[in-house]
Amino acid sequence: MKEIDTEKIKQRLLTEKSLLLTKLSSNDLSVDDTETPDPVDLAARNYSKNVTLAVSENESRQLRLIEEALQRIDDEKYGLCLNCKKPIQPKRLEVIPWARYCLSCQELVEQGLIEEER
Repeated sequence: MKEIDTEKIKQRLLTEKSLLLTKLSSNDLSVDDTETPDPVDLAARNYSKNVTLAVSENESRQLRLIEEALQRIDDEKYGLCLNCKKPIQPKRLEVIPWARYCLSCQELVEQGLIEEER
C-alpha cells in the first residue's frame, strides 16, 4: 500500500485554505439602494446575490473540511476513516485531501445510512 506524504498534503491543504479565505473575503453581498431599480434589474441582482451566497456556503463548508483535515494531520489521525477507522485509500486522498471517509463509508453517508460527522 502506498504511503501517504502528510507533509505534501498539509502544504496542499494550506494552499487551498488560503485561496478559499481570499475568495470568501472578496465576496461582496452588499446592495446599492441609491436608486430604485426596475423589477428586472432587482430580480437579476437578487438572483446573483443568492448564487454568491450559495457559493460562499459551499466554500465555507470546504474550508471547514480542510481545517479538520489539517487538525487530523496534527493529531496523527489523518488518512483514517471517521466511521470505520480503516485507512482511506491514498489515491482518494490525492484527489480529495480533506476526505473524511473511505469510499465504502462515503457511499453510506450519501445514501443516508450513516450520519455524517459534524
